[in-house]
Amino acid sequence: MNIAIAVPVRDEERGLPHLLTALAAQEGVEQAMLSIYLLFDGCTDRGVEIAKAFFERHPNRGGWSVIERQTEPSAGRARRAAADAVLRHCEFNPPDILLTSDADTVPDRDWIASAAYDLRHVDVVAGYTARDTATSLPARDALEDYLERLHALRRRIDPLDYDPAPSHPWVGGANLGIRLSAYQQLGGFRELESGEDRDLVDRARHDGLRVRHSRRMRVRTSSRLEGRARGGLADALRHMASEVGEPQVEHPFDAARQYGRHALARRAFFVRDDTELDWIRLGSSIGTPAEALRTIAGRAANAEAFVMKAVPVHPTSRSLPLSKASNMLDTLTPEQFHE
Repeated sequence: MNIAIAVPVRDEERGLPHLLTALAAQEGVEQAMLSIYLLFDGCTDRGVEIAKAFFERHPNRGGWSVIERQTEPSAGRARRAAADAVLRHCEFNPPDILLTSDADTVPDRDWIASAAYDLRHVDVVAGYTARDTATSLPARDALEDYLERLHALRRRIDPLDYDPAPSHPWVGGANLGIRLSAYQQLGGFRELESGEDRDLVDRARHDGLRVRHSRRMRVRTSSRLEGRARGGLADALRHMASEVGEPQVEHPFDAARQYGRHALARRAFFVRDDTELDWIRLGSSIGTPAEALRTIAGRAANAEAFVMKAVPVHPTSRSLPLSKASNMLDTLTPEQFHE
C-alpha cells in the first residue's frame, strides 16, 4: 500500500521534531510505502533546516519532501498546497490514501496503521484528536464532554454501520485520512482561510462517501492559545478562555429531533416504493416538499447523500447554559425521537 502524508508548517521549529520523530517511529506499516510532504508556508524560523537534518538522519523508504513557499500564510491554502504537492510528485505512482496532520501534533505509534485499517472500510476517516494538558481549559473540557455525549445519542438515534460506536463528533486536519480516489472525486481541499478540513468532510457526505469518526486513529495536539492559523483551534480555545460565564449550547431536545429526522429520511430511502403518498408523509415530517424529495432520491448515490440533501437545517432559537443542557441530555432516550 502506498501512503502519503501531507503536513502544512508555519514557524513550528519547536513542535516539528516531535511530529517527525513520531512519524519515523510508526509501527505496523513496515510493508507500506510511506512518503511525507512538508509544506513550509511563509516561515521565518529554522523549521526547514531542522526538517532536512532530520531526514538525513532518518531515511524513509518512500521519501521525505520539503516544499517552501513565500506567500501570505494561510492554513487552509497551505493544506491544499501540501496535498497538491503529493499529487504532483506521485503522478506516476499515486498513493492509495492521503493522510493530513499538523506540525504541532504528535500521532500515536499506530496512527498510520489505524488509518489504513479504517480506510479499508470507508472513504474518509476523521481521527480522534486529544489536546495536551499544557493549558487548563475546564470550560472547553466540559463542552467537549457534552458534545461527545450528544454525538453518542445521535448515533443511537441514527446509526451508521460504517461509523460504529465508540464514535466521536470531531473533524480536524490534524488527524484526517482519505482514499486518494475520494479526494480526487471531491476536487481536494478548497483554498479557504480556515475550515478546509470540515468543508472537505461535509462535501464527502453530500456526495454519499462513507465517513468514519474513529477513536482508533489518535493524535495529541497543542492546546496553546496563540496559534499560527487564523480561525484555527488556538483561536477557538483563546475565545473560550476569555469568555465570562457559562457557554450556551443548542437545546439538546432540538438537536435530537434533527437526528430523528435524519433517521426517518434514511429509513425512507431504503424502503421507499416511490409512491406520492410516501413522499408526502416524509416531506411533512422533515419539512421538504414531496416533489423535491423524489428528485433528490433519484439523484442521490446512497442514503447518506439523500439525507444530507433532503433534510433541511431546522434553526432553533432555544439555547441553554451548558450545565442545564447536560442535565437534560441525561433524560433523553433514542425512542423519544423515532417516528
